Amino acid sequence: MRVQVLTDSYWSIGIFCSIVTGFIVIVSCLTKRRRRYFHQHRLVDDVHHLWPFDEYIIQPSLCSVCSSTLISGFHCSSCGIYLHERCVRPARRLFHCKHMTSTQQEFQHQWTRGNLPLDSECTICHRPCGAEPRLCDYRCIWCQRIVHDSCMRALPTECDLGEFRQIIIPPNAVVSRTGNRKIVGYAHSVVERILPCDIHAWRPLLVIGNRKSGGANTDLVLNSFRTYLNSVQVIDISTITPVTILEWCNSLPDIGFYILVCGGDGTVNWILETIENTTSGIKPAVGILPMGTGNDLARILQWGNGEDSAVDVGIYLKKLMAAKVVALDRWSVDISATARHFGVASASARNMRMSNYFSVGCDALVTLNFHRRREKIPEFFASRFVNKLHYFHYGTVDTFLKECKDLQNNVILEMDGRIIENLPALEGICILNIPSWGAGVRVWGAGEDIPVQKIDDGFVEVFGIYSSFHIAQMQVGLADPYRIGQARRVKLTIKRRFPCQCDGEPFEEGPCFVDIQHFSQAKMLMNIFDT
Repeated sequence: MRVQVLTDSYWSIGIFCSIVTGFIVIVSCLTKRRRRYFHQHRLVDDVHHLWPFDEYIIQPSLCSVCSSTLISGFHCSSCGIYLHERCVRPARRLFHCKHMTSTQQEFQHQWTRGNLPLDSECTICHRPCGAEPRLCDYRCIWCQRIVHDSCMRALPTECDLGEFRQIIIPPNAVVSRTGNRKIVGYAHSVVERILPCDIHAWRPLLVIGNRKSGGANTDLVLNSFRTYLNSVQVIDISTITPVTILEWCNSLPDIGFYILVCGGDGTVNWILETIENTTSGIKPAVGILPMGTGNDLARILQWGNGEDSAVDVGIYLKKLMAAKVVALDRWSVDISATARHFGVASASARNMRMSNYFSVGCDALVTLNFHRRREKIPEFFASRFVNKLHYFHYGTVDTFLKECKDLQNNVILEMDGRIIENLPALEGICILNIPSWGAGVRVWGAGEDIPVQKIDDGFVEVFGIYSSFHIAQMQVGLADPYRIGQARRVKLTIKRRFPCQCDGEPFEEGPCFVDIQHFSQAKMLMNIFDT
């Protein structure tokens, strides 16, 4: 009898565990399916707002529902209305957000009332607006025009999208279809393609951000862009793949899109590689809003050394519209393993693209240590200043450890078919495509005996690094690199495991061949105004 009771208990426990395991597996599959759906589709909902919570609202604001003063509350980054927490539910019924799609041919103003900037001026009478302590006067959330209550009748009902019309994707140019309600859980639409419109010199803009590059700042900057543009144009690539977004460019192969990348050098390289692999028509021209730590390419294209959440998006869009299109060399980096076990390579081949630089040795080691630490504790790396302190820390540690010493004895350097011999004692070799390196260092320099460096001449510059301390000396202008020369093709034979990096993305590589040669040219946007 006792044996039977124990057997029954085991069976009950086994059945219970099986049911729980099956439930967990089903929920996990459904969650992965939903995450994959979000990652491959751009969802559209014209009714629901984007509700970031502002703990402290600096600008004097009134609730759009109850008209009382706000100290903290919700602010829709797309249409600009402010709300108390208790007023969110009625606001969903009273206010529709900025329309992402529309079937109407004639596009009319979409107004919001009150909460205007302090320096607002009426478009009609040019007198101050929003000066009274109440919800008064209106702003069109598309063309950004501001009018008094009494002046609204003097303004045409048709909206021309304002001064940024050449880069805005109007709602009637967005084609959507019904999405899969079973996966998401509610009715929604999915962006399918973009249609051409009759706007003169139209260059539709796609703003692509990466929250991992700028921490919370990138979220705030993307929200600011939604104020001026169609929310469909503003994308966070942590929630949707760049391939899906760039497929829109293929729906208009004869239109030259603009793409603004809000992120670091790694994000820019990712987008450029996706453009090369995805777009079939006119290649988009890429601008940069630097939100990373190094931002070397952004410095060369005169977009500055880094922005924060306080960036004036209106001024940035004006710079973008007037920017000059320039060519940037792109290089293929092919890595194949040389170490073999039982006739099979010990590691798979890597095929990458390079815009800025490829390096092996001590500078890549510092970047690799920083990257590993950021992956473990990402919340400690949301500030560029703190990130630079981490770089300084890891560089100082390597100054004493010298983990990459005698690199010249373990790496064979070949430039345009000629093996470089008699290299001095080095701890790093860098193949450079642009004049900026290591967060703004003009490392190649200029002079009578120094070849001129350009970003579109089909040449890379190769130089050596003596140590991590040598990197610090170059960053403050106390030392020059060991210049090796220029080449159209560079090959490296690495005999033992070394840290490497390609455009700020670090990795470790064992014995291998590295072949770097010209691949193509990308279209970039260069700022022509003072930064």
